[in-house]
Amino acid sequence: MQNTFSHTILVVDDNALNLHLLTTILTGAEYTVLTCGNAEEAQEITDKSSPDIILLDVMMPGMDGFSLCRELKQNKRFSDIPVIFLTSLSQQEDIVEGFNAGGSDYIVKPFNRQELLARVRNHIRLHDMLMENKRLTRLSEDASRSKTEFLASMSHEIRTPLNSIIGMAEVLSETPLSREQQQFVSIFRSAGESLLEIINDILDLSKIEAGQTELEAIDFHLSSLLDSVVSILSVRAAEQNTRISTYLAPTVPDAISGDPTRLRQILINLLGNSLKFTENGSVDISVQTDSTDTLLFSVEDDGIGIPPDKQKLIFESFTQADSLTTRKYGGTGLGLTICQKLVTMMGGKIWLESTADLGSTFFFTYPFQKAVNSPLPAAEKHNPPISCELLPTARILLVDDNEDNRNLLCLYLRNTPFLIDTAQNGLEAVEAFCRNSYDLVFMDIEMPTMDGYEATRKIRRWENSEQQSATPIIALTAHAFVRFRNKCLEVGCSDYLTKPVRKNTLLQTIHTHLNIQPNAQTAEKEQEAPPMKPDTQDLPHVILDAKIRKLIPRFLENKKADIVRMQETLESDKYEELKKQAHTVKGTSWMYGFKSLGDNCLKLEKAAAAGDRKLAEHLLTEVAVYLDTVIIGYRSPDSKNDSGE
Repeated sequence: MQNTFSHTILVVDDNALNLHLLTTILTGAEYTVLTCGNAEEAQEITDKSSPDIILLDVMMPGMDGFSLCRELKQNKRFSDIPVIFLTSLSQQEDIVEGFNAGGSDYIVKPFNRQELLARVRNHIRLHDMLMENKRLTRLSEDASRSKTEFLASMSHEIRTPLNSIIGMAEVLSETPLSREQQQFVSIFRSAGESLLEIINDILDLSKIEAGQTELEAIDFHLSSLLDSVVSILSVRAAEQNTRISTYLAPTVPDAISGDPTRLRQILINLLGNSLKFTENGSVDISVQTDSTDTLLFSVEDDGIGIPPDKQKLIFESFTQADSLTTRKYGGTGLGLTICQKLVTMMGGKIWLESTADLGSTFFFTYPFQKAVNSPLPAAEKHNPPISCELLPTARILLVDDNEDNRNLLCLYLRNTPFLIDTAQNGLEAVEAFCRNSYDLVFMDIEMPTMDGYEATRKIRRWENSEQQSATPIIALTAHAFVRFRNKCLEVGCSDYLTKPVRKNTLLQTIHTHLNIQPNAQTAEKEQEAPPMKPDTQDLPHVILDAKIRKLIPRFLENKKADIVRMQETLESDKYEELKKQAHTVKGTSWMYGFKSLGDNCLKLEKAAAAGDRKLAEHLLTEVAVYLDTVIIGYRSPDSKNDSGE
């Protein structure tokens, strides 16, 4: 069989007759042949020519063939070159030593021409296949790298203007507006949030596929995590008149160790998907033990369901049941794909059961370990919203080349006691920092003249030379990939904020890094209830965000219906069901701002768990009276008072 293109073969043998014979056989088969008589010459030729295959004599003066093969295999440049040993040794131990040295095959002298060519031909074919696979792998990796870089770049370019759109909408919503203007602001703010959600979904999927997502092992309270998931989506559920309930089986440990961030992401995606396709219905989240170290989660809805022929496609990227569904309900079709990949990363599995027009249930398993320590429930470690009245004077340097971003952050901080200086690039920032004394720096990363990385390095070097303590430097960037965060921290940044930056996130970051402790007198004033009219001062009252005013009548109606159901449940002595109902009402009450209502439902949940009928009856009566008598007030958009009841 003739070669379609030439391959180079290096023959190493100290016997001139063997070299001549092998050269004749191989050149006759149209191979290019290089020859030498010892290991040292073989190393030089291999380094210069990188042959496709080596025929190597075992017994040679100086370094023998086994030793030469070991050295070649330790070099990454030559490790893939097949080595066929030429030997008159046919003992089993010699053959084994050859393979252990890294050899691919052996030929026993004297040579059989047909056998020699067949072995050479097979190993060259395997070598060609290996090289082609490596080439394709490199191309695939390059393509993946290019896609990741493209997405990172696009994310940055889109997030930068999006930061201004969402941020200015937030600032504008806090100014006096007519009802029509409030509606307009709400529309473009919602559109910006939707665009940000799409970008985040695409980036999440890209990070998972690029292997940039790392799982954590943190102790956390499962019940608190479920409460936070329900709270996040409860307003949306109320708008659709959809009831959300949660159930934790008694065998499920409350404090577990795992990755709460990724688990929350999975649950939010699944719950959000169910809410999208369920109106005037219910969505139930259930957690049970599947084994001693695995939990079984289910998210069940009574929405539109999924036809059997579409179910196998539902976890694929950019896929929904059909194009009409996409047009009607929107979404990228990435949420369930992200869920599948995250569950798989965690060592679990995900599947669904669904019937068209009747609803769907998504199941997934979650391997876990019991918590080593006893973590605080989320409610106990919740930080209240930052009030400007609690902030002391501080001087802040804001560095960003985008004027809109500078203006936005200055607007966020306009009613605070902070003194704000601005710089348009890293060079201006370093000069300003060396001239003045700052308590905190917000540093954009991508800027002309000098970027944020180099500016941060120069500031840290100046602080060291002047023996100054490190000033908190918070990186501001539209990049959302982990490597950018790590790079920011490596050059000396204290923290990292991804654009778009929200006002409360900005204030919370300042609060954290300046170690601000609230003034006791001011904090006490912050907790004072607003003055009440004389005839209502003994009634329960609550001050809510004006943005949810339209949702409150339906909320109260639903809660009153929930109380009736709980009373019926108690009369039937179904304490486990009562506990589940009280848990659900507790979460939504806290989310809407009805703290007293939520607190009483927490007590009711505990009473049901203890089977205390008398206490449960008393609490249900208190809750019913509360819902009938509560006085509701609303904060104006520009109000500084963030307190509830």
